[in-house]
Amino acid sequence: MQKKYLAYRPQLRRGKGLVILSLLFLPWLPAQAEATNVTLFSRYALDPQDRVLTGTIKDKQSGEGLPGVSISVQGSRLGTTTDGQGNFKLNLPEKAVLVISYVGYETQQIALGTQTELAIELVNSSKQLNELLVVGYGTQSKKEFTGSASRITTEAIKDLPVQSFDQALAGKATGVSIAAPNGVLNNPPVIRIRGVNSISLSSYPLIVVDGIPINSGNISTSTAVPNNPLGNINPADIESIDVLKDAASTSIYGSRASAGVLIITTKRGKQGRVRVGYEGWVGVTSPTRLPKLLGAQDYMTIKNEAVSNAKTLAGGQVTAEDALFLPSYNADGSLVDTRWYDYVYQNGVSQNHGINVSGASEKTSYYFSANYSDQNGFLIDNNFKRKGIRFNIDHSITDWLKLRANVSYNSTYNKSQNSGSLPNSTQLIIGSARMALVLPPNVSAYNADGSISVTSQGYLGV
Repeated sequence: MQKKYLAYRPQLRRGKGLVILSLLFLPWLPAQAEATNVTLFSRYALDPQDRVLTGTIKDKQSGEGLPGVSISVQGSRLGTTTDGQGNFKLNLPEKAVLVISYVGYETQQIALGTQTELAIELVNSSKQLNELLVVGYGTQSKKEFTGSASRITTEAIKDLPVQSFDQALAGKATGVSIAAPNGVLNNPPVIRIRGVNSISLSSYPLIVVDGIPINSGNISTSTAVPNNPLGNINPADIESIDVLKDAASTSIYGSRASAGVLIITTKRGKQGRVRVGYEGWVGVTSPTRLPKLLGAQDYMTIKNEAVSNAKTLAGGQVTAEDALFLPSYNADGSLVDTRWYDYVYQNGVSQNHGINVSGASEKTSYYFSANYSDQNGFLIDNNFKRKGIRFNIDHSITDWLKLRANVSYNSTYNKSQNSGSLPNSTQLIIGSARMALVLPPNVSAYNADGSISVTSQGYLGV
């Protein structure tokens, strides 16, 4: 925990007998502080060779002001820090060199001329060795960590319109294989860390969210509708994902970690001003590369030809009455030519919306988010809806005691027809993907009165 203190520093100027008493305010002071170098008493004016420099320091990517940035004059003890909006004010001599440093950003050195105002943009540091990894009970810097692990940050997945965060991990970490078995919504992808680790047991890794293990894989009791528990987590709430791959990294979890561990860390409040954010997306899902099927007339011709060939091979005489596949007509007299793809597939429109509010004071930080997702797959009647609220708060009581609370609520609704692509499903009988290929196009899907075209014996057609 960063210690809080107020430093008193007298300064003596040579040549004029100038005495200045300064208070150095560190980053933990409230954002309303406009300057961190305050003159309490002065008998004379500033030295003519000194001047007041003001400026703003911002993140180059987001454009937001950075609080607590350290600004010092090279070769001297002069310095200050930015306030909550990234502004600073500093008395300094002519021809000074400023050193700008901030955790997680590249340090800059700026040689000053006669400027009295500066606008500085800091760039995120690319030194991955200083990156922290979550490993079991705590964290370690990457340069100190000797195990096999990978880290995926929210920047890598935030722009991907996925239903659950595990779908966004494909190709993001070495040694981790993620594949979607089909396009049914809320169907868990197959996750393998360094291959298949067991012949008879599950090869899914252990998932730990904020220190709490959760289920993974398909936990549905239905063979038609899958249920992925990871779909309950809003991808926008995730701060980082650490993938632990080897035995040394996963030893504290026991046999559950034999297939690896995914440690999910959700976002928390960061010190500075209150941040309010919104993220959302709208997308369309369509089936692609569907095989081109015969129309009704060609279908009947080929099928009746097959019947004739079978009778000829059996030594029989082929007659016109041998045709078994006959045309049917609509009420207007037109030939029935049913395209069964239209009754199975669709162009599904999906939307996702989320808001979040976060902030932190000297001792307390908080993060609140709400998410709504309504997704339609490319199979008709395949729909997934998620409503979720997440709130966490951290409070530091002393330097060694910190309280943390996490509250989340999720409500999901999942609907799907029998696609025939899930484990233990009847693919060879009633799977909708198969039915769209094998149903005869010379039979109408509905009768003239709007009822489904099924006989009393359960067969399709009249």
